[in-house]
Amino acid sequence: MKNFSGEFKIIMATEELRKRANWQTSTVSKALKVEVIFQQSLQSYLSKNFPEQFIVKRHPKEFKDIYSTYNLPQDVLDKIYNINVNEIKSNGKAKYQWGISMDFAIRNLKNGKTLFGEIKRQDGWVETTSMQAGRGNAHERCCKYFAPGILQILREKSNISDEILPFWIIFAGDITRDPRRNREIAFWFQNYTKNFYMWYDVNETGEMINFFRSNLLPYLL
Repeated sequence: MKNFSGEFKIIMATEELRKRANWQTSTVSKALKVEVIFQQSLQSYLSKNFPEQFIVKRHPKEFKDIYSTYNLPQDVLDKIYNINVNEIKSNGKAKYQWGISMDFAIRNLKNGKTLFGEIKRQDGWVETTSMQAGRGNAHERCCKYFAPGILQILREKSNISDEILPFWIIFAGDITRDPRRNREIAFWFQNYTKNFYMWYDVNETGEMINFFRSNLLPYLL
């Protein structure tokens, strides 16, 4: 008798991967839309109130190679698989570029002060879902900006006051109403509540702009 169990498992695994890929595509699409809404609405506000003074740039390139250009000690290089990180491709561009890519930079063109940031869209635990709905870890990935090395280079590039962090994290989606994730995020940002924002409704830009105007704009002027 032919054994179909192996074939069945392969089919089911393939179906699960297909569903996961579709979910990831949908998430990326929604995140991109949020980035566009944010950039266009904030740029419109700034251009109206501060003509030709501010630019809200998506995906700034300042940090694209901060890892690949970091020099390791020789004793470390002697122990690892080492490569020539300065190697150039045939088109003249660097072969290796490892770093971070932030979602936006709000830059004052007159004084050079810049606030970098990310938008994290994530599902969450709300009235109509279970606690497992908030199992994503997009919010946890923003914690790398608290790492000493990254925090230092962000401060150097931002040129803003040490009273706040040199980055702004915006959360969107059901995570903004998740009782567990709200507590985690508030705990991380103790004494720096100006540096994160829960964007409950991304189609309502007025509150987001008011938060920026009241809490962050003064540090860019």
